[in-house]
Amino acid sequence: MGLTKYQIEVPFSPSAMTVFRRRIAPISPELRTIMGDWAKQQLNQSLDDDRTIIVDATVVPVNIRFPQDYSLLNQARTTLEKFITELAHQLNTQIPRTYKREAHKVYVRFTKKPRRSAKENRDQVKVQLQYVRRDLRYVHELREQGGQLSERQLAKLATIQQLFEQQNFMYQNKTHIVKDRIVSLAQPYVRPIKRGKARQNTEFGPKIDATIQNGIIEIERVDFNAFNESTDFQNVIERYHHLYGYYPDEILTDKLYRNRENIAFAKKHGIKIIGPKLGRKPKYIDQAEQRAANAAAWDAENRRGKIERSFSFIKHKCGLGLVRAKTATTLPFQSILES
Repeated sequence: MGLTKYQIEVPFSPSAMTVFRRRIAPISPELRTIMGDWAKQQLNQSLDDDRTIIVDATVVPVNIRFPQDYSLLNQARTTLEKFITELAHQLNTQIPRTYKREAHKVYVRFTKKPRRSAKENRDQVKVQLQYVRRDLRYVHELREQGGQLSERQLAKLATIQQLFEQQNFMYQNKTHIVKDRIVSLAQPYVRPIKRGKARQNTEFGPKIDATIQNGIIEIERVDFNAFNESTDFQNVIERYHHLYGYYPDEILTDKLYRNRENIAFAKKHGIKIIGPKLGRKPKYIDQAEQRAANAAAWDAENRRGKIERSFSFIKHKCGLGLVRAKTATTLPFQSILES
């Protein structure tokens, strides 16, 4: 750490790391380039001239509580009650009646039920929407009378207002789908991303599109909103060409990347993509050709598993299996998002 001698005392507060990450964030792309070049120089002796790219995407989960509509609204209600109390004290006026004790009893009684039907969930959402609607009106009235909120409180108020509008829209239209759905008041930029995995169908966190080139992982794209990773296929190849001056000989991907546009683009530049052909299967298949194709596809899938093993390593050993940073500026990959 640069200290001249060993000491028992903690050199700085753990929260100071947040300040350092915020200062480093603007120059993070340059640091990534420097570290990547250094790693390539160190590995230059052991690397061969392998012109193969492995491409895949994954989600980096963020440490948030599993979102339930009624729990989000209850959290918004308690936050608004604190705003109302603070604004009333600023104006030296009586605190408006918010029925917070009654609202708390209703919420606790509901959450203690071991089994809750869909109708009970909907009724609880309706009750919480009514409490939040009243509290938002009180906050608006107290602010019109001269009450002041800090910038942080105003940002939280805007998030709660958006949450209320989304939940009210879903309740009125009897749906669970809304654009830019908020799943966490503390991290409103986090979005639910459908993955279709057997273990967890929906994950909450940024989705990354990554490649492996000569054993080095490169982050191609990071986004909190869901995206189709096959649209980045051509950009990955062009970035490789810009970096090395030539196109790769082979690219290993899953079937999602192998659409007609990407296959045509790869064929145009002499890049080989191993996988089953698109379209209807032929009626008569030569057994020898089929066995050769199956062997090639099996070998390519085994080699593609390298990126899956890398994802497993960085999630289980490097802390990206559950990101605990809270603010958008200190989240991993945020500098990539800004760049």
